[in-house]
Amino acid sequence: MSQHMQSYAYADDLFGFPRFPDAVREASRFPIKQGTSMFVPERDDAYVFRKEHLRVIQFWAAGTEKNILLQGETGTGKTTLIEQVAARLNWPVFTVGCHGGLEFQELIGRVTLQPDGSTGWADGPLIAAMRVGGIFLLDEMNFLKPEVAGGLNTVLQATVYAIPETGELIKAHPDFRIAATGNAMDGVGKGAYRGTQTSNIALLARFTLGIRVRYMSVQDEQKMIEAKANGITAKVANYLSEVANMARKSHEDGALKAPMSPRETIASGRRIMAYSGNLHGDDALQAQCKAVAESFEMTFLFRWSPDDRNEFVKASSSVASRLGLPIVLE
Repeated sequence: MSQHMQSYAYADDLFGFPRFPDAVREASRFPIKQGTSMFVPERDDAYVFRKEHLRVIQFWAAGTEKNILLQGETGTGKTTLIEQVAARLNWPVFTVGCHGGLEFQELIGRVTLQPDGSTGWADGPLIAAMRVGGIFLLDEMNFLKPEVAGGLNTVLQATVYAIPETGELIKAHPDFRIAATGNAMDGVGKGAYRGTQTSNIALLARFTLGIRVRYMSVQDEQKMIEAKANGITAKVANYLSEVANMARKSHEDGALKAPMSPRETIASGRRIMAYSGNLHGDDALQAQCKAVAESFEMTFLFRWSPDDRNEFVKASSSVASRLGLPIVLE
């Protein structure tokens, strides 16, 4: 179903901030798409937005710039940021997870065989987003092959795309946007995954709007953990956010091969609650502290190397001691 940007809402209402002053508020409106689509992401009311991202997102949503690049370490929430903005603006998202085997044709579409023996055409995610005015989201764009990046560069230059197989001309809907995420886009960052390819320079030049997404603050992550892991004590949620922050710093320094992502802290918090039971007061705190080791083991430590485990255990001991919590990892 075709949708158009028709109504507006204020940023403070949309993204959970205290009410802005009237002079600022009037300039903070965001367009809301009308209609319904199964491709609109599910809204997460516990998601914590950051004010420093708003102006850039507003330029992009309004169409001042139609392409946006989110760059940052793995686990900083680049993809989630786009999805949660889209959820609040009622904007369909067509996501492609980039990898070395991805072919450009998969983004455009393919000829299909119909039940009566005739042939038809099935849109790929790029063409589908162009038709309905959706967001085409390239997740981890730095893994694209150069020839795929070159094909996308051609699309980003034009407002009309001709499908070679059918001859159809697709004119991009006014609400069509492209978002891309990537870590260490120059291929040399300390946090770069092994196998990351240097992105096509010409394609990168098409993204003249961007955000460097950093890990959320300890306070914001604690707030999210408490919202997602219902019943977790503030002290244990604070421990999780503090130890995750220390692990990320160790990763940046090269002492850990992988950081601890917000997704892992939230999953750990939920498992702590599942293991510790529905207790209250000091009993709850003690039970939750005891459940930390098993939760970490099941969530992420099972796949870490002995050296990384030892480094993380030292970080955990330091944080637990500073916070006065009886948490012991082995």
